[in-house]
Amino acid sequence: MTDTAADPRTAPELVDRLNLFMGVGAREIRPGHLVLAQEVGARFHDHRGQTILGSVGVLADACPGGALGNSIPTDAGMVLSQISATLAAPMPAHGTVVSTGDVVDLDLDAGIGLAAGAMKDGNGNTVAVLQSRGVFVTRPRANADAVLSGERLPVPASEPCAAPDELAGRAGLDIVDGIASERIARGPLAGLLDVRLTDVERGSLTATFAPQDWMSNYLGSIQGGILITATDLVNGLVAQTLTAVDQQYRILDLRIDFVRSPATDGPAIRAEAEVVRAGRRLALIESRLVDGSGQVLIRAAASAQLF
Repeated sequence: MTDTAADPRTAPELVDRLNLFMGVGAREIRPGHLVLAQEVGARFHDHRGQTILGSVGVLADACPGGALGNSIPTDAGMVLSQISATLAAPMPAHGTVVSTGDVVDLDLDAGIGLAAGAMKDGNGNTVAVLQSRGVFVTRPRANADAVLSGERLPVPASEPCAAPDELAGRAGLDIVDGIASERIARGPLAGLLDVRLTDVERGSLTATFAPQDWMSNYLGSIQGGILITATDLVNGLVAQTLTAVDQQYRILDLRIDFVRSPATDGPAIRAEAEVVRAGRRLALIESRLVDGSGQVLIRAAASAQLF
């Protein structure tokens, strides 16, 4: 068993400075297999004070995707081209989330691989099932010295969650509109990424967030887990625009195709989310992240439960 959070020099590409920043540590590492864990809590809550898939986005990217990364030759690199996550139970508000990952198939000649895994809470209950597809890349490791240095980045003070009386007695659209106008707190997770809502309607919204250096992977682009977090945040908020007074919601699944890798020194990224079908209990959502020129960075599909 190797704790790379305690000694980041061990398998640093699996637990780099971003993973350390997000509290992700390695419990077990061997070629084609990973066990990683993250402590969740108030720092990673949404505006409701809940842990969501986006709270563990970096963990979801690192594992099982990292199992592919530690299975390829040392002179090669790998990035995710697709990830899917299906929730089996609500994420714990506090405690530990443990993620396992194992390579399912790896074709070195074709330069592509598939890995699968699961996330469990501190009691061993499965909370999400994961699947990752990765592709080989030959891009230079533009930011490797900084990212793999083992440096621990300073953790900023968390923004507050919305007060219960700010949410009670309000329809979801009113709440999301209040977040957009900054009358209602956006929550610690959105504050960490500085996600700002720009346009809000029932069933659709847009938001922006700016790339920052701490979000970087060793290739110099934004780590995929940050994009998972941003996407899950806007998907949840657009689902909330459908809810009646005191009605609850949660994202049940998320599938993301990574199309282009945004640079950490690039322009602000725009997130767009739209409900394409809404029933009494289930809503289907499509979303995407685009750069300043309108090029698609990721496209995503999600299902939301309304209850």
